Amino acid sequence: MDHAELTTEQVLKRDIPWETYMTTKLITGTCLQLLRRYDKRSESYRATLLDDDGPSYAREFVNILRAITKEETVEYVLSLIDEMLTANPKRARLFHDKSLQNEDAYEPFIS
Repeated sequence: MDHAELTTEQVLKRDIPWETYMTTKLITGTCLQLLRRYDKRSESYRATLLDDDGPSYAREFVNILRAITKEETVEYVLSLIDEMLTANPKRARLFHDKSLQNEDAYEPFIS
């Protein structure tokens, strides 16, 4: 199957080696903990996590896109973001949080 034909659902069925990325210092232990809480969970559970600590998730998604170039992982994180924003477009504000003010939060999406 051509990558252009993959759906978000198909991409999110992948198993991403988050522990390996932490071991190789591409993600932090905090990022791994957030991913373990969020990844492969129900939409309602993820919504609660985003309501409670959305800026942390947005920051870590952006950090992953900066640090990891493996195509399958980039597609996966972009799919997580797509699902998050599709469920509630107002969550785009999470990428404008104070915790990201010293960074260009959009740079990973356009590079």
